[in-house]
Amino acid sequence: MKQRIFIMLFACLLLSGCTGGLLAGDSSKQGSSETVNSGDAESKPPKDEAIHTATLFAAGDNLIHDVIYEQALRRTQNKGYNFLPVYENMNAQIAAADISFINQEAPIAKGFPPSSYPRFNAPTQLAGDLKTLGFDVVNIANNHILDKGLQGLTETIDILRSTQGLTMIGAYQSEKEYDTTTLIAKNGIKFAFLGFTQHTNGLRLPDENAGMLVYTDELEAIERQITAARKVADVVVVSVHWGEEGMKQTTLYQQNIAKHFAQYGADIVIGTHPHVLQPIEYVDGADGHKALVFYSLGNFVSAQVDPENLIGGIAKITVQKNDTTGKISVIDPKLSVVITHFGLGFHDLKLYPLADYTDELAEKHGVVLKYGKWFDTKFIKNFVEEVIDKQFIE
Repeated sequence: MKQRIFIMLFACLLLSGCTGGLLAGDSSKQGSSETVNSGDAESKPPKDEAIHTATLFAAGDNLIHDVIYEQALRRTQNKGYNFLPVYENMNAQIAAADISFINQEAPIAKGFPPSSYPRFNAPTQLAGDLKTLGFDVVNIANNHILDKGLQGLTETIDILRSTQGLTMIGAYQSEKEYDTTTLIAKNGIKFAFLGFTQHTNGLRLPDENAGMLVYTDELEAIERQITAARKVADVVVVSVHWGEEGMKQTTLYQQNIAKHFAQYGADIVIGTHPHVLQPIEYVDGADGHKALVFYSLGNFVSAQVDPENLIGGIAKITVQKNDTTGKISVIDPKLSVVITHFGLGFHDLKLYPLADYTDELAEKHGVVLKYGKWFDTKFIKNFVEEVIDKQFIE
């Protein structure tokens, strides 16, 4: 299937510049769209030039461990699952962005019961809750997406696509889908979204279904997809699941792949998988092009117990498009810190923006009370400043 896919996509690139795309459309959010090329955001355009502006909110790994879905079940007296209270302190930020992205770190498959590590599966109600929260784009190209095999992958695609207002990226059900760029239009700006993963924990699809996912070692396929997206979009956003778990330094492999993304024409790279924060930088591409790379946003939600796993990042990117010149500019990209908090026994697990997190809360954190680990606002800020260049810290 992959070979046929590559041939079709190459033909598309030769014919008419691949001007077709799958337009996912505007969501119910108000605002504009975002795009990133170079960091030149200082020059002010003449008053007669039309400038479009948009904001992108990108969250890391949504890792639904058993204690999280069990709490969601208890909230409904065992009549369903309600995940909304976990995210309630982040609602305003998610909903305020023109486009909000998240990496769903597990299948959402109706044919299997909910399950936790090492083979995850989240309840299907999670999909609707993600949309209710205000998420627009859900990536599923990650190491756990094959935890329930081909059936789990197919059912996850189906449930996300059947949830009105959500755009799923990172998997394909046909050669036609594989060859078609997924676009979201916001305020006159077209965003292309692509998703790739370094591995799937050693699990593989049958040969006849191999084209449903794209791995980071498939550079020819990646180049062709980014090149096709570049022709139809103002901004190319790449979600990539890569790196080493628990490692705050980037690997040489990540750095090399990031250079390929930049050379191929990606504008924004959203990295996930390590479950901890990793650096942010601009990576040079061809002809002066630069890609803004967030190597890892860490966890958005999880029940992991290492303090560094509880410190997540939100990529907040403002993009401007000059209608007269077509120039795309990134305006002051930032990383906003989010904390996963829970008490003893993972009681009342929920998120807090760092700005709202206090030492009084930290003293009651389960990792402090049960495991005796150091976790307070000083620890959090020291860790963030150690990993992230200060120009990017909100």
